[in-house]
Amino acid sequence: MAEWFFRTMARGELNVDPIQSEFFSTEAIDGLTEALVRESIQNTLDATPFGQTARVRFWHSGQENALKPNSTYLAGLEDDLRADGSGLTSVPNFGNGAPFLLIEDFGARGLSGDPEQEKDTGEKNDFYYFWRNVGRSGKKESDRGRWGLGKNVFPASSQINSFFGYTVRADNPETLLMGQSVLKVHEIAGSRKYPYGYFANVNPADQFALPIIDPAALAQFHTDFHLARTAETGLSIAVLFPDPEITELGILKAVLRQYFYPIMKGFLSVSVTNAGSEIEVNQQTLNAQIATMDSQFRNELEPILRLAEWSLTVDAPTAVKQPVSTSAPKWETNSIPDEIVSVLRPQFEKGDRLAFQVPVAVKRNNAAEQSSFFRVFLVRDLTMQSHRPMFVREGLIITDAVRQKQRGVRALVVAEDKPLATLLGDSENPAHTEWQSRSAHFKDRYRHGESTLRYVKNSILSIVQMLSMTDDEQDLTALADVFFLPEPPEPDEKRKTEKQKPEPGPKPPIIDPPEPSEPRSLRLTKVDGGFAAVATRMASAAHFTAAYEVRRGNAFKRYDPADFEFGDRWIQIETDKTSVIEAKGNQLIVGPLEEGSRLTVTGFDPARDLAVRVSVEE
Repeated sequence: MAEWFFRTMARGELNVDPIQSEFFSTEAIDGLTEALVRESIQNTLDATPFGQTARVRFWHSGQENALKPNSTYLAGLEDDLRADGSGLTSVPNFGNGAPFLLIEDFGARGLSGDPEQEKDTGEKNDFYYFWRNVGRSGKKESDRGRWGLGKNVFPASSQINSFFGYTVRADNPETLLMGQSVLKVHEIAGSRKYPYGYFANVNPADQFALPIIDPAALAQFHTDFHLARTAETGLSIAVLFPDPEITELGILKAVLRQYFYPIMKGFLSVSVTNAGSEIEVNQQTLNAQIATMDSQFRNELEPILRLAEWSLTVDAPTAVKQPVSTSAPKWETNSIPDEIVSVLRPQFEKGDRLAFQVPVAVKRNNAAEQSSFFRVFLVRDLTMQSHRPMFVREGLIITDAVRQKQRGVRALVVAEDKPLATLLGDSENPAHTEWQSRSAHFKDRYRHGESTLRYVKNSILSIVQMLSMTDDEQDLTALADVFFLPEPPEPDEKRKTEKQKPEPGPKPPIIDPPEPSEPRSLRLTKVDGGFAAVATRMASAAHFTAAYEVRRGNAFKRYDPADFEFGDRWIQIETDKTSVIEAKGNQLIVGPLEEGSRLTVTGFDPARDLAVRVSVEE
């Protein structure tokens, strides 16, 4: 009979506590519910054959359908949960039964592969990577996920960090059942227990956990957990004691907010329980379900929904010029020809919707260059509240692709062409909410990779600037007291400029000084609690580094994150005619810039002197 089992650790074995659930407790934009919905559906989209509609079901047992207090699915688990060092601050009362959240997909491939595999073989094995790996993924570059951390949202969503997985597999008619509990290294009766426990058939000789395949046990699980699956392939996840934050209404809202785009396109259908009844959200019912939500939710979603609906009808978007493939892509003032801008500008100003197709070359290191593209859809709306533009990569909304909010223009950027979508996916953080140039899966893997990311992120602002550009001069005479600190020269450059000893012989003739150099691209000024910068001409981006002055040594080398980080909530970043590309540690990148673009950063300690260094990417 299967039961919960945590193996005894060997003498001298290193104590390592799991931390991967923190990726979803700290990075999810609107909490655990959003993270759970995003990861569950993303996995289903990846596992559904091309051309088929992915189907997902969220079903909450409530207390009325909870497992009985003496259920065999809980046997042997409570002692580990309550053990010293388990990592749980509190354990629910098993005497009241165990409610659960069921997440099922239908028509997906399930957890394929040999369930007895214990090490990498180079072959695809979903079962092995799902149950026996952490932070390691068997997914390909064509899949939406990369990190092998998405599955950890399931224990993170449980008050007891425990869940079951029941899979019907496309590659093998055998149905498999297993459970996992993720605690910390803990002790029972003087024995150290490994953090990962399994509900499985355990081989006593080597403590290796194998899935349950007994037909009677599988049928009982199917009944006890109210599975809707019949003969369809796929995966059913049952999260025990779901976090109280995860509500039926919260799941429904997260589905509508995070996945309206693939639902609208007919790629996804989701069933959600709400107030005891199951609601189907699909291509036909999407608008009706949004209409049942509260006014704040509708006002947030419906305008971008209308723009997205229109985007699906666009057959001939305006073509943007192809950047030179041998150089880093960047936006120019003529990226859209003047004669086209002159036609589009009146349309933009009166509130017509506009669509653009932006070509870009993608070259992975040691691979051939590939032509790719993304599309930008926008509409001017001067009545709208400040909001973040929406970026979609293969149906997945990247909620923090850019952090800066904007007003006056509603915009949607869609990247579905495979070469660019793969590059963007490689740059994403584990929660798939940001595009990061320093991501371990991205850094140094692409030619002009960082510039390509910036090119996509800056697309909305750059196009709007071209549509709004006028010949009016910006008055910069009020800026004074500049404290501009240029980037230090590179070592080779420094050696070239070091003072040379004079050669013997007659002194060289005196030469008139050169004409003044071109004005700097940025002017910096001190303001109360920080600094401000104004662009004097166009540039792709500006990189700012800040640090508090020190008595001795280089302030920037002695920067301490405990002093401040640009991402701290008390550091206020305001922009006009530009946007924040990245704010991390003491590094801030903004762009693109036009003449008159302004940045103001405040919130620094007024009792300390601030040093600021800036470099400009033309």
